[in-house]
Amino acid sequence: MTVNDILFTPVKVGDMQLKHRIALAPLTRSRSPKEVANSINAEYYAQRATDGGLLISEGTTCAATAIGYPDVPAILTAEQAAGWKLSTDAVHAKGGYIYAQLWHVGRASKPEFQPGGKKPVSASDIALEGKEAPRALSVEEIEEIVGEYKLSAQRSREAGFDGVEIHGAHGYLIDQFLQASSNVRTDAYGAGSIENRARFLFKVLDAVLSELPASKVAIRLSPYLDIQGAHSPDAKELFTYVLTRLATYNLSYVHLTEPTWGAWQTGPLHSESRLNDFKGLLKEPTKLILTGGYTHESATIAIKEGRADVIGIGRAFITNPDYVDRIRNGLELTPYGDPKGFYGGGRENYTSYKTYAEIQKEKKKTEIKEQPGAGAVPATHL
Repeated sequence: MTVNDILFTPVKVGDMQLKHRIALAPLTRSRSPKEVANSINAEYYAQRATDGGLLISEGTTCAATAIGYPDVPAILTAEQAAGWKLSTDAVHAKGGYIYAQLWHVGRASKPEFQPGGKKPVSASDIALEGKEAPRALSVEEIEEIVGEYKLSAQRSREAGFDGVEIHGAHGYLIDQFLQASSNVRTDAYGAGSIENRARFLFKVLDAVLSELPASKVAIRLSPYLDIQGAHSPDAKELFTYVLTRLATYNLSYVHLTEPTWGAWQTGPLHSESRLNDFKGLLKEPTKLILTGGYTHESATIAIKEGRADVIGIGRAFITNPDYVDRIRNGLELTPYGDPKGFYGGGRENYTSYKTYAEIQKEKKKTEIKEQPGAGAVPATHL
């Protein structure tokens, strides 16, 4: 790191005064049995917390129909809020900030995760490839889910989160309403119109804002990513409309996923990203977080060129709990490696990764043991 490293300059995001511009991106890790965050989750987030740094939680389910994967935490009940408070307290003890990501997977779920074993819900009854066709939500059910988002925002406040990020990306429920490929409704929540397709997103946003100030609310979107069957022929017009309207809300930040996910999907250089289509649409005080395959070098360039205010880092944070300090000091990163074991289980492949300092300490111990005569008793002690 040089003294002029722009990633380590302060920036005000919502009510937070961040001391650097590297955020932990949301990462599902499936280690919260019975949908309740626990002490091992708190250990994980505390390991990655830094003074003045932002962590965004893994997706935490915000409705009875929202869950789609095993051992994912929720934030609907007092018990679930209390479980999450272990993590928020641990992060705050290190001077960090943490947002809760409110997540509804929609048609990406399975009947086994749904109340009464019913079909998953979505904007329309269009199946995700390889999964059972969902059932289209009625207007009354939409209102119920909007109410659950409101309750989840309340629970997030009770849990001590510094704010919430609404997950509106990656082909999950809000994105299913936004995208023409998954929304063929003929009512006020569809009918082909961009305004109608965006209606659910803004209903959810308004409900969350009834519980929290705009300075504590954010949203994640993924224009052009085309994941889980979510795409639209009018994507540029769609997200220009959404982002222009979001700019009037004075939110804490908007979080955009690049149309590339490193090893998952290839794409153009970040400087040539299609997200540049939307540059300048957001206005102060709302900040922009970009996530998707960033390195120290590409993150630095994005900040310098004014394409982002903060950069989200995902996979590298898994194997490097001290990622921020390693970047700050130019230290070698532990490779991401094989993702087997990242989802589900206990501390192994979760809180078992060591900091750079811990690794060096172990190396020194090994070197001392391997030195000739290392086990001999000094003559003065004979």
